Amino acid sequence: MTRAAMAVGLIGLGAINQAVVALARERGIAGVDLVAALVRDPLRKRQDGSPPTVATLGELFALRPTVFVEAGGHDALRAHGPAVLRAGHDLLLVSVGALADAALERELRDAAAVGGAQLKIVSGAIGALDALAAAALGGLTRVTHTTRKPAATLLGAADAAHLTCAREIFHGTAREGALLFPESINVAAAVSLAGIGFDRTEVRVLADPGVGRNQHEVVAEGAFGTFQFSIQNIPSTANARTGRLVAMSVLHALLQRRAVIAIG
Repeated sequence: MTRAAMAVGLIGLGAINQAVVALARERGIAGVDLVAALVRDPLRKRQDGSPPTVATLGELFALRPTVFVEAGGHDALRAHGPAVLRAGHDLLLVSVGALADAALERELRDAAAVGGAQLKIVSGAIGALDALAAAALGGLTRVTHTTRKPAATLLGAADAAHLTCAREIFHGTAREGALLFPESINVAAAVSLAGIGFDRTEVRVLADPGVGRNQHEVVAEGAFGTFQFSIQNIPSTANARTGRLVAMSVLHALLQRRAVIAIG
């Protein structure tokens, strides 16, 4: 028996969701129907092959998506996330750093409970969140996350041009970092939620003129033993602050919902 296509509503059509659309088309993915994207300006010219655009969440609901993908930034999540969940629709979340706002996290949790829906955090630019979440069940004593990015993505052009060695621009908790660097620290937020939380996860952010890729290293210690994961992401051509892997992780999360054998 042929399964009906999964109807997907996109919140935002910036670099990430455009890359999701392009990847799905390039790979010839069947069974995933990107029905429309909610955007600020639906009249703006879009790339060829883009899904239709709408201006309101009500218009998107009318197209009957069964799952939503949020990649529109923290403000878009605040504006639309609770309503999507209260309406009973699962939501795949990219702007994880917004959950550093404890009030927003509670609102989203409550909305999901009311709607009987799930808020799914995609892995984004990191990996091994499944191992970290499993380790958390046995008890974690420490989790550190170091982000190292090309200087130009974290500093002003003039400052970056004169930088000759790595500069630490933040060292603190994941909650503090997520609120200070909303576009650059979604990964640390995902690590925090998988592990020991925003207030116990230690984060360092470095601007480094010697690297050309976004780098993340996660180290964890606990009852399970020790864990170390590192990754070097090629930045997206559309937005250097975002790795190419992010769109891949979104599409993977969608395909997992239909998979006969699910991995991770």
